Amino acid sequence: MLNFSGQAKRRNVNLGSRATRSKQDLLNDARKERERRALAKKDEESALVIQKTIRRCTSNKNVFKHLTQNMTSQKATQLIIAYPVALFQYLPESELIRALEIMVNDGRSVVNLRLTRLVEALGTHKCSLELLASIWAKFTTETSPRPEFVPAVVKFLTEASYTIPKEAIIKLVELIEQLRIPDTDSISELFGISVEAAQNASNPRCFLRALGTMCSPQNINNKDAGRDLIENLAYLFGILGTAQRSIYSHVILRCLTHVDQGCLRDTLYFKELYTRAFVDTIMPTQLGHVLEELSVFVSHAPNVDYKNNVLVSLVAKQDFMMEVHQEVFQRSLSEHRQITGAALLFETLNIYLSVASDLEVLHNKDSYPLQYLKEATDYLKQVCFRSLWNLNESGHALPDCYLNTLKKIHLRDSRLHFFPRSENSDYWSVTDNEFVNVNITKYIEEFELFYRDRVDNLDFKDEDTEDMELFEKKRSLRYEFLFEAEKSFVKRATTRQFKKLNILSRAPFFIPFQQRVDWLYFLISIDHKRLNIDPNDLSAMFTPWSSNSISSKQTATISREHLLEDAFNAYNPIGESFKSKLSVTFVNQFGPEAGIDGGGITKEFLTSVSDEGFKQDQYHLFKENHDHELYPSDTLTSAQHVKYLWFLGKVLGKCLYDHVLIDVNFADFFLKKLLNVNQSNSSFDDLASFDSALYSNLVKLLGMSADELQNLGLRFEITDEATLQTVDLVPNGSDIIVTKSNTLQYLFAVADFKLNRKLRLGTRSFTGGLYTMIPPHWLEMFNSIELQMLISGGGKDIDLSDLHRHSEYGDFSEQDQTIRDFWTILAEFEPQDRFKFVKFVTSVPRAPLQGFGSLNPLFGIRNAGPDASRLPTASTCVNLLKLPDYRNREVLRNKLLYAINAEARFDLS
Repeated sequence: MLNFSGQAKRRNVNLGSRATRSKQDLLNDARKERERRALAKKDEESALVIQKTIRRCTSNKNVFKHLTQNMTSQKATQLIIAYPVALFQYLPESELIRALEIMVNDGRSVVNLRLTRLVEALGTHKCSLELLASIWAKFTTETSPRPEFVPAVVKFLTEASYTIPKEAIIKLVELIEQLRIPDTDSISELFGISVEAAQNASNPRCFLRALGTMCSPQNINNKDAGRDLIENLAYLFGILGTAQRSIYSHVILRCLTHVDQGCLRDTLYFKELYTRAFVDTIMPTQLGHVLEELSVFVSHAPNVDYKNNVLVSLVAKQDFMMEVHQEVFQRSLSEHRQITGAALLFETLNIYLSVASDLEVLHNKDSYPLQYLKEATDYLKQVCFRSLWNLNESGHALPDCYLNTLKKIHLRDSRLHFFPRSENSDYWSVTDNEFVNVNITKYIEEFELFYRDRVDNLDFKDEDTEDMELFEKKRSLRYEFLFEAEKSFVKRATTRQFKKLNILSRAPFFIPFQQRVDWLYFLISIDHKRLNIDPNDLSAMFTPWSSNSISSKQTATISREHLLEDAFNAYNPIGESFKSKLSVTFVNQFGPEAGIDGGGITKEFLTSVSDEGFKQDQYHLFKENHDHELYPSDTLTSAQHVKYLWFLGKVLGKCLYDHVLIDVNFADFFLKKLLNVNQSNSSFDDLASFDSALYSNLVKLLGMSADELQNLGLRFEITDEATLQTVDLVPNGSDIIVTKSNTLQYLFAVADFKLNRKLRLGTRSFTGGLYTMIPPHWLEMFNSIELQMLISGGGKDIDLSDLHRHSEYGDFSEQDQTIRDFWTILAEFEPQDRFKFVKFVTSVPRAPLQGFGSLNPLFGIRNAGPDASRLPTASTCVNLLKLPDYRNREVLRNKLLYAINAEARFDLS
């Protein structure tokens, strides 16, 4: 064949059927062939090993069969000593039993050792009762057991996949008892056998039952304590009789001191110890002997519910808290012992304060006298402050129960005043000069900038009550700032300023209330500057072109007959601009009311809207508790009512922002929600301020016996008063009966339903509006009692001496008859009439939080002339009383009472 050049070309012709193969294909084929040959060689070697093993096994069987022919006692003994495990593997069971029966254990240690080797192998094949009994019978009990014996028994029990006969296990425990192993530390390993690691859990479980019945755990070494040991002891405590339980309870307590917290959290039987039955087995012992162990037991509780079960049982025991207190503060022999006992005392004290009424706290001499409470508070206050102030020097972290209990005591004292306080001193305020002199203004400003920067980056819309994630984000920024600040101190000492800020966040009561109020007003002044509404900045008057429109007044015309609706329509849509100055014109049935708003009309507007929104029944936005204190309704009927609640939250925020007091008292549990206490989730003790009768009845359940609870027939369900339908308190609650062991969980579930689930919508809406005006970290400097003082002022009466000291006169003097009569009449008024008078002249029914000296301008009395037929009038915008010169005490009394009860304001004169 010729190509184009005329030259011959040889043709390549593939005469086969296979395709042309590449070099890579050839290499792959070679590799596969090598692998095939290697596998074939391995299979051949394995076959040789198997054949060799079979030949060896057959040979060994023949050898041992030959050796056991014409067996004598001496020969059997020698075989057992020489080949214990091999005999078990190669002899038929009947032959091995025969060998064991005729052998002689002459007491030599080596015989027991070889029998122990045989015990180790028992878990590999199924053994009959007869074989096991034969082995146990050949151990001599005249000499001390070999140290290998106990590990061999444990290995046998955990490796046996078959069920060991119960009789064999009982005989094994009898042997253990005869060997006097319970008198040694080795008993710890037997009681600590791992049920979870066993091939067949029924074997170690059966062994433990026999061991617990026949042998005492008294000699268990605490240092050998571990998760399995304590779990097994707890299992035995639950199944053994009353006579043995006391020993087991005390051994468990001893062992707990040597295990880490948390290692028992997911156990099955240990958690069942957290009952009154377990506590009852401990308490007959003198408390001083078990105080430390009992405290450790409480600290090892798998979760809060189990811990509280025990704490309630301890609180219910007569004299228990007093005895612990005496051990801690009067008989402690070392600092460690005091600290350990103190932890238990404060845990129980926390529970006690949750279930004790104010009357019990003040006058109870049986459970925990007030003097003891004061002594404990002194210690708590010292330890908590020292731990928080000396962050770098602290040897260990402050236990949560210390600070939580101290906060509860402070809240009670804020209400009951059992610690001394005066105008210049306060028990709770720390007087340490180094602490007092630290200025944290810079940190407060930095946090405010941090907060505003984060909030501005959140997509958070006004009235958005559904986006809970964003809502909670605003609340958590305080912790985020502290965390970021703390990270900066990893490689350097913590500054005193940061430590004081941390104390302000975690224990604000160490700082005087008045100073915290000053910081609140300082934060408000910073906010004024941010929004260009600083009342002291005159430049804003001359810059109407300012891009920040919030600096302008927000005007509105408000009808007296539709206060809430008009206020809502005028001021709810403007968001944060509600913080700016308001210009309000009131309209009544006669038309617009006279009055130039110098601030008084704005205060009148806020107090009037508060009266209608919080107190009127027209909208059913709020409910009252037994003390006529308010909380949001759980039966909001429309979306508009939810919006009204949001707006009323803004109104309350506006009052706080403008230092305007209003005559509204909120339930304590609701105030705690506003303060973000426990992430706004109310706890059982908060139920007292919601429904005192329900709270008292639920507390009684804690003291009932199991039979009494059974007779009540309670289940984890409740009737919803709004719908009259039965609601499960927990999943499948209608199937769960309330018993002695779950009473506390039932109480918590009822409280959660009443205070959290039912009130979530109203609380979230009101709080959202409040946080629009007042960020949560501003409020968290105070407790619920202090927040109520910020809202409505302090004290149950008006301090007339303070008012008198800070009064000014126009055309009157202190010696005039009318002025002397005026102060005498005010002193004779009932407290409610004095409140009405203060509201008449200032538009606010309570004294200013910082005293009447903080009024701007000061309270004034101006001579309104000699016409005795006229009524006293007031200009609330300048805190001025216009008082005719009556010169007659009875006329003055009658005219003044008429005026302050007339419910009229700016158009009265």
